[in-house]
Amino acid sequence: MIEEVTDIAQTNLWSHHIFEDQFPNDVFTIEPNYNTVYGICFSPPNCEVVCLTFLSNGKLSPFWEIEQPKIPKNDLNEDYLSVKTQFAGPEIHKQLMVFFDYINKKYLENFDLNDEGNYWESKNEQLLEDTFTKYSNFIEGFDSLLENIPIGENESIEDYLLRIAEMNRKKNDENESDNGD
Repeated sequence: MIEEVTDIAQTNLWSHHIFEDQFPNDVFTIEPNYNTVYGICFSPPNCEVVCLTFLSNGKLSPFWEIEQPKIPKNDLNEDYLSVKTQFAGPEIHKQLMVFFDYINKKYLENFDLNDEGNYWESKNEQLLEDTFTKYSNFIEGFDSLLENIPIGENESIEDYLLRIAEMNRKKNDENESDNGD
């Protein structure tokens, strides 16, 4: 798998990093070894790092949790992968969905993907575009809101967000009154 992922990363000019590439004695251990990371990570443009990193027992786990000595080992999130593609755009997102589909069929067992872009399940490009547009508009709107309504000098984040929510509620109430609702 590491060789194929390396080829894919190199073909797309994505930086990548290989950790250990072979499990001890070429088998999974019953108890995980938390001192060694197996697998590969790569970085598509404007995207979080994609990590196919594993514990010695074969469980998928983000390398930063495995390598973090302060996390109690029984609190590790084994068997999950998370990648934010919002700023990478729909084309990279779609490319990663095709990649995960291929890797899943060839190398993984019991792999389940939750795609907030809805492309994994639907293969609907328009739905993916619409979802990216919706989230981008939300982020831009929130950014604009933060620019236009600055936080008060001694205001806590919680109070600031409550103030914005109250302003929004009042505005919605006014709009409903103006529309005769």
